[in-house]
Amino acid sequence: MSSDGHQQIDYKTHILIGVRGGGIMNVLCHWHYLPRQAEVQQKIATTHESYDTFLLCTPTSIMPAQSGNGGGSSGKPPRPFGFR
Repeated sequence: MSSDGHQQIDYKTHILIGVRGGGIMNVLCHWHYLPRQAEVQQKIATTHESYDTFLLCTPTSIMPAQSGNGGGSSGKPPRPFGFR
């Protein structure tokens, strides 16, 4: 756990992602442990939006967000692919 009380994302984190047509992805839930299939199925069943596919993933790379402009030309900090 971090100093502010939030658990940090690590390589044991499991992330449930919903994928829509056109490749649009949304993070639906994350666990700091390996969830049982029933937990994952419950999250899928209670999702209000429609998705074509669901992905249960673990991070292979963890990159901290940069403060400031991150060196990008748009002046916005970079965001991981699929995050809005």
